[in-house]
Amino acid sequence: MTIRIGKPAPEFKSEAWVRGAYSPHQVALSDYRGKNVVFFFYPRDFTFICPTEIVAFAELEPEFAQEDAVVIGASTDSFHVHKAWFETDPRLQVVNYPVLADTSHRVSEAYDVLLDDGATLRGTFIIDAEGVVRHSTINDLDVGRNIQESLRVLQALRTGELCPVGWKPGQATLTTFDDWLHKALPLLSKEMLVNTTKKLQSITFEPGAIIFEQGDAPDRFYIVSHGAVEIIRHLPDGGEKVIATRNAGEFFGEIGLLTESRRTASVRAKEKTELLALDFDDFRKAIESNEATGQSFSQIITERLANIQKAAA
Repeated sequence: MTIRIGKPAPEFKSEAWVRGAYSPHQVALSDYRGKNVVFFFYPRDFTFICPTEIVAFAELEPEFAQEDAVVIGASTDSFHVHKAWFETDPRLQVVNYPVLADTSHRVSEAYDVLLDDGATLRGTFIIDAEGVVRHSTINDLDVGRNIQESLRVLQALRTGELCPVGWKPGQATLTTFDDWLHKALPLLSKEMLVNTTKKLQSITFEPGAIIFEQGDAPDRFYIVSHGAVEIIRHLPDGGEKVIATRNAGEFFGEIGLLTESRRTASVRAKEKTELLALDFDDFRKAIESNEATGQSFSQIITERLANIQKAAA
């Protein structure tokens, strides 16, 4: 099986050595869904390079935990060989993460690190909280890996941004987010702002063009990036009333999306206007990602509905 970045990691369930346990524990990848997983293979127990890597993972385990990640080791040795080595070698007393005993070779085959003699290559895989492979490196037997680099890659992946060569936490990334989106949704996390910016669509309307009509089904949230729009309420006598104007940096369309009701007013371009549009699902994800943002929009909706009712009176 070929491991592909961006695709689901092969599931596994295997016996594992866990410190303090007399008998094997069953460990499954699915047990850690919702957490990042740093999963590594080493060739054999009672070897020379392997303990240096195993200890390095253990020493950095608290820093991996700060990135909401767990560490899992694996080799094709049995539980009893693991137990004999990890509980007698003084160097390995710092190891507290589980170590799979892949005696069937099913896991190492699935991750494409199994060698003909039954040992494994030095494979390292970073699997995200959704179970997707985000990073993999494989070293030959004679070369130990850089565990600090695995941590750095995880930290970079966790930013959700474009990280340049050698990037480290605290340094600038290459990713930016839309300033208008930040103005409209200032309480969103930087990661959510970056991800939501990728979903924005820019649409231009000529003066007098209708963006949507009162009574339409809601489909998008809009931010004015240039120009202005008029919020129009149709009156029972067939006339209309302009009840508000939205200028650059302001937004509209949230009432129908969040209340799941039809549009309460029409919107018309007052001049040549550029809008940033966000589809229903992407808007809801952004709002629901932050409790304070949700509360803020609830207050905005209450105020705007009151203004609409006042205008209709």
